Amino acid sequence: MSLDDFYCSRTVKAIRKPHECEQCGRQIDVGSPAEYGAGKYDGYFYARYQHIECRAAGMAYAEATGLWGEDFTWFQHADSDQRDDIGEWLLEHHPIVAERINYQREEVSA
Repeated sequence: MSLDDFYCSRTVKAIRKPHECEQCGRQIDVGSPAEYGAGKYDGYFYARYQHIECRAAGMAYAEATGLWGEDFTWFQHADSDQRDDIGEWLLEHHPIVAERINYQREEVSA
C-alpha cells in the first residue's frame, strides 16, 4: 500500500465548534463552511479542517506547480524561500487566502 492508505473528505455547510484551518493556520469560526478530511498516512490516522477558500487555493497551487503528495505545500508551513513565490501567486489568484496568511506585497521605493 502507498503512504496514503485512505482519504475521504466532505464539505461541512456550518461547523458546530471552532477549528484551526490546516492550510492557513487561522480559526474557522462556528457557523462557517469548511472542508473536513480524514485519512491514514504512513500508518497514522489524521483529521483536519480547512476554510473553503484555503482548500481551493491549495488545490489550485498544487495543480499549477505539480506539488502533490509529500511535496504538497501547506501555506502556513512554507519557508521564507517559498513564501514570496506563494504569496505573489496567492495575491493574484486567491487574495482572501493571502490576507489570511498575512502576505502583503512590499512597496518598492522609487
